[in-house]
Amino acid sequence: MAKENTESDKVNLNTLDEQVAQRKIHKPRWLEAFLRKTFFDSCTTHPFRRNELNKYCINCNLSACQYCVSSGPHRHHKILKIYRHVYKDVVSLAAMEKYIDSSQIQPYKCNKRLVISLNPLPHCGSAINNEASCNTCNRKLTEPDLYRYCSISCKVAAVLSKSDDSIPPFISIQTRPPPPPPPQEKLKETSESQKPLKRKRKGIPHRAPFF
Repeated sequence: MAKENTESDKVNLNTLDEQVAQRKIHKPRWLEAFLRKTFFDSCTTHPFRRNELNKYCINCNLSACQYCVSSGPHRHHKILKIYRHVYKDVVSLAAMEKYIDSSQIQPYKCNKRLVISLNPLPHCGSAINNEASCNTCNRKLTEPDLYRYCSISCKVAAVLSKSDDSIPPFISIQTRPPPPPPPQEKLKETSESQKPLKRKRKGIPHRAPFF
């Protein structure tokens, strides 16, 4: 009996350690490396035209060109396309929302699409006096009523600087658990109510006697 309790205690401790580790991460494991990557250099593997490294493979943590993605091992991997905005690397807001919680990050318009910057943009400049600014780098925000950070890296820095570990992470997307199944009694009631009503069969008619 004591041995069983010891094994169960070990399992509980391992589960607790994993939960604490996940809480301390506060972000996908690949995100920090992604923010440090260099893009738009020429791909040395494919010396062709339009071979700039403007994609990022999440699975391999590598910059890639269009030829790497179409013909190489990245073909079926998760890929992010990188754009240029004011000489800085940006990524589509819609694409990034699949992997992180991008709320409160200031989006920008780039070629008719909304993008968010990997790192602070140079044209924003620092806020003066009481101007609303990014909570991390103090750069001006164009819509301070809606957003608190000017880039992904600024939001990551803000999340990691939180001292209260009880606050759940909000860089990683939190998957909602599936709703509980309805009770068995309600299932029986609904199934019975959906059954077609059987019509009662009429009895065999009997003629009245003639005498």
